[in-house]
Amino acid sequence: MEIHGNGLHIAGLSKGAQGLGELLGTPETRWIVGFLAAYVVALFAYRLRALTRSGAMAAVIVGGLIVATAGWWPGAVLVTFFAASSALSMYSSKRSDAGEQVRGKRRDAVQVLANGAIPTLCAVASLVLNDSGPWLVASASAIAGAASDTWATEIGRFSQSPPRIITTWKIVPPGTSGAISTIGTLGSLAGSLLIALVAASGALLDWSVPEASAWSLIGIVTAAGLAGSIIDSVLGATVQADYRCPSYQQATERSIHRCGTPATLTRGWRWMNNDTVNLVAILSAAWIGFALYQLWLPPG
Repeated sequence: MEIHGNGLHIAGLSKGAQGLGELLGTPETRWIVGFLAAYVVALFAYRLRALTRSGAMAAVIVGGLIVATAGWWPGAVLVTFFAASSALSMYSSKRSDAGEQVRGKRRDAVQVLANGAIPTLCAVASLVLNDSGPWLVASASAIAGAASDTWATEIGRFSQSPPRIITTWKIVPPGTSGAISTIGTLGSLAGSLLIALVAASGALLDWSVPEASAWSLIGIVTAAGLAGSIIDSVLGATVQADYRCPSYQQATERSIHRCGTPATLTRGWRWMNNDTVNLVAILSAAWIGFALYQLWLPPG
């Protein structure tokens, strides 16, 4: 059907949009436009001081590769995570005490890769390997794990009651590695669910995830992301390096306290810092999403 008036042709616009969609869907175009789009987003985030210079460069690589290899919708899932988490981090850092253990609201290359390397590798695997479905779900699950952990940390900072260490349930000071709270756990669930909903809405818009319906994506991605956050807390409470400043008698995740005094290791492994814990937890979320996809294949 065409509607004529002021030169407007709805059918013509529809055909034009379809043609544009087919053009942007070609592999060659995705490589070019995907990296350009990632550059624009990273530059915007850098100007907003959400990323450092090195973080912006890493974000271009992560975002460009995900779009180029897995498609536009996984890129939209990644942007949703970054935009929502950065906004939440900025808001919480202004409204609450950031504490000694928070590295700051600007993400550097190490932080970007700790959160984005696993979903990127899964996206690449979805292109290289014949069975793309589980790898696309693993990529979304990894992003959900990163969102779940970030939201747990940022929202947990507003808790009115002291957190408890996940392994022994003892009350600990706010900011302690491996500590959880009710509001932080709800924030973790919300972060994972947000990513799952974006992924599921993509399935409704013909994002190709073989055998997976929108409802199955919501269940798998939410569960995998939340599980990744729990694993992060367990690692933080057991093997993550924890230090104490001998001068201020203050707990810290830094080997050098902000006062300049070398801190004493009180728990965990020196090489298992917060970024390493994040990487392992996100890898776990990706693996759980991959496994759940293999076990649960409802019709799409």
